Amino acid sequence: MKHAVVCVLLLAASLLCAQSAAPADNDDLTKLYRADQSERQGTNVDWSALYHRDIERRAQLRQMLANGKVVTGADYYHAAMILQHGENPDDYLLAHVLAVDALSKGNLDARWLAAATLDRYLRSIWQPQIYGTQYKMTADKTWVHETMNENMLSDPVRSAACVVSLAQQNQNLAAASEKSAPGGTGIKNCPR
Repeated sequence: MKHAVVCVLLLAASLLCAQSAAPADNDDLTKLYRADQSERQGTNVDWSALYHRDIERRAQLRQMLANGKVVTGADYYHAAMILQHGENPDDYLLAHVLAVDALSKGNLDARWLAAATLDRYLRSIWQPQIYGTQYKMTADKTWVHETMNENMLSDPVRSAACVVSLAQQNQNLAAASEKSAPGGTGIKNCPR
């Protein structure tokens, strides 16, 4: 009888451990994310071909979302990054929602992405961005912020989202040239 009780307790413990095991990241989504990122590296990017591959990636991602295959914080982060390379307000808004979901699942790397996707969404609906993550080159080859409400957020709020200060953004813009894009808007090694 003693052995039977021990066996039942061990069985119950193993069932609890199996239920509480964290889900694994989606390998197919991780591959899509890595392709999305690697194809944007370097100086000889074929933007026309990349545009078509981005469409394919977003279609695959939407199928994964519909099938419940986006589960972990990393999955949500990867999905948000792919969608923020979209082409319309719905892509950017969904990217923002997914970045916030990644945060809610403990993925702190999604802080900057949540800010950038919100800025991108706002610009896509002709509203001023608020974090300052979106730049553009003017006709005279000068880099500037896309339209921005500079007074909406303070630098401490930007910093909480791992976005560099407005002063740093302006320094990045001033240092940029026709051949050299502005430095990034994310804080490197953002504190956890």
